[in-house]
Amino acid sequence: MTLYISKSSVRGLHENHLRLNDPTCSVTSNGSHIIASVSLNSCGTTLEETENDLIFRNEITSFEHPHDIITRKHQIEIPFICKFPKKSRLSASFKAHKSAYLFTEAGFGSFTYLFEFYDNSAFSRMINPNTYPIEVELQDMIYMGIQVQSSLSTTQLFVESCRATPNDNPNDPLYYDIISNGCIEDETTVVYLNNQTDFRFGLEAFNFIGNYEQVYISCTVILCVAGDPSNRCAQGCTNGTSFGHHHRKRSLASQSQRHFISQGPLRFARSSSGSPGSNLNLNLNILVVAVAFFAAVALVCGVLIYKAKMAKIVKYETVPSADF
Repeated sequence: MTLYISKSSVRGLHENHLRLNDPTCSVTSNGSHIIASVSLNSCGTTLEETENDLIFRNEITSFEHPHDIITRKHQIEIPFICKFPKKSRLSASFKAHKSAYLFTEAGFGSFTYLFEFYDNSAFSRMINPNTYPIEVELQDMIYMGIQVQSSLSTTQLFVESCRATPNDNPNDPLYYDIISNGCIEDETTVVYLNNQTDFRFGLEAFNFIGNYEQVYISCTVILCVAGDPSNRCAQGCTNGTSFGHHHRKRSLASQSQRHFISQGPLRFARSSSGSPGSNLNLNLNILVVAVAFFAAVALVCGVLIYKAKMAKIVKYETVPSADF
């Protein structure tokens, strides 16, 4: 919290003789005001709690040097508070869809990357940003397009890598490589007909094993001068060793820096009947109960049959009467 006091409001106001509750905390000033700036947990700030508010208190006071005998300065005591209500109404909005990525670099001017999902392999209709997160089923084909917009007609887009992560963080320790060093890594990935400024591809939807419900796609993209054999775009799919060799020889003006762009999330639709795992557990439970029931019935029937057979084989003999 910060307090501003006009120097003209108090006669003889000198910042060198003012302090806060904590004697080690002094005040500052500019040409017209004394300024006390303090956090809510320092310089002797105290907290008072009421039924409805949290109140933080501090005070500006004047002081004299220990060896002074007289003073011609006014004694100053200026309390100040900062009050926060315990209850308040907040509203917020969240937009999952990522808008265009704008960059400016020497030699390339301003250029923009667009990363979008499409609903068919013809890439004729972009998925509406207002419908994000996008719900998909496992093994559905998902279609993605990356486009660069530049005022230069000689530029070429290169998608060096793409990876999937369960969070919106390209450096997440849990990831799955789709494209790496310009090479396709995922066996279901299809690259469609592209031009110098567009890259379109698709793959089958998947999910991360564990308690993850969504997937983000992030890619590393580079803008190059078309036709220059020394830049990264001209090299295409490389391994790490060959790429590093060519990278040192390239002209800095022939390609842009690497930029990370991402889009998502993809969220996996849940069936109303529950997950396969829960259905499997339920079926196993039903099977166990059924087996136990039939075993109990069989046991009871066996006991009854046994008793009936024993009754049939018992022979009754006449006991001879005693002679009198």
